[in-house]
Amino acid sequence: MRIGVISDTHGSAFGIERAVRALPDVEAWIHLGDVVPDVRTLEKRAGVPVYSVRGNCDFDARLAAEQVLTLAGVRIFACHGHQYGVRYDRTRLFYRAEELQCTLALYGHTHVSLLEASGALLALNPGSPTSPREGRAPSAALLKIETGTIYPEIVLV
Repeated sequence: MRIGVISDTHGSAFGIERAVRALPDVEAWIHLGDVVPDVRTLEKRAGVPVYSVRGNCDFDARLAAEQVLTLAGVRIFACHGHQYGVRYDRTRLFYRAEELQCTLALYGHTHVSLLEASGALLALNPGSPTSPREGRAPSAALLKIETGTIYPEIVLV
């Protein structure tokens, strides 16, 4: 299974379009918040299921702040990340993902693409396709899941 991951689009249809063009053959997308209406734009443009959580700039409490997804047999923890202080440290994020028995933690918020591991647990921030920080290029991420193994990749858009 191929899954696109995007975060921090902040109302930019152009950024979403670039990400969809960079990852044209994904079977689903995960949007990690900031901004909720962008999820509908992504759904219309990509034509595949889109899973999402709200971010610190999203105020619709009807959308979950975090969720656990099981895709291709892999448990994935998705959140925006601000509630776990990811700008400074990802320890709380790793603990929460482990508590939920997940193999992968996805988060955004920092606009900085990053892939890191803590033991068997992976954490991935796709960065931002619209307003990356710390000198990074606009980006999204690709998750390839094959027989329960995750192959993550940061993709420049």
